[in-house]
Amino acid sequence: MPSKSTFKRKPSRPSSITQLDPRVKEAVDEAVRDGRLTIDQIVRLIEEQGAEASRSAVGRYVKNARERMEDYRQAQQIATVWVNKLGKEPEGDIGRMLLEMLRVVAFKSIGDMEAASPEDLMFLGKALKDIAGADKLVVDREVVVRKLIAAEAVKVAAEVATTAKKAGLSDDTIDLIKKRILGVADAKPKGAA
Repeated sequence: MPSKSTFKRKPSRPSSITQLDPRVKEAVDEAVRDGRLTIDQIVRLIEEQGAEASRSAVGRYVKNARERMEDYRQAQQIATVWVNKLGKEPEGDIGRMLLEMLRVVAFKSIGDMEAASPEDLMFLGKALKDIAGADKLVVDREVVVRKLIAAEAVKVAAEVATTAKKAGLSDDTIDLIKKRILGVADAKPKGAA
């Protein structure tokens, strides 16, 4: 059965907490992040700052904020596991697929945010940074593998050229064989226009 946070009802109107003065909202967000204040204490905090909010509005805001923080915590844990796995086997198709999945989740999260707190943006930024790091790792590994393959091809081509020379093949034939081994496109024959 899907988790409760999977199917969230979009609010028909913005929370009255998100419409508070930014400094008051930041104090509320900090209290929610700290998790030490009760709903009644947060209502008093708002009142002490010269603003108003109903207990039910604060309760809904706290519940939604805690669900978002839990979703981000879980997403961050999953991203960390997969990024570590990608570090071990980044060049595989699964690695590329997982990077794309992480990108989709990150951009979906951006679209689902109504009034993102700085902490929400921090978590999302870290996830995107991890994805970019994994992308770089994939590219770096591919470059190293291609260089190793090219170096091996040069070695094999040299060995084949030596063997072909001993067998009495012409220089043109040896050059053609080396080009085929190295994957070099055929050059125009000498004297051709």
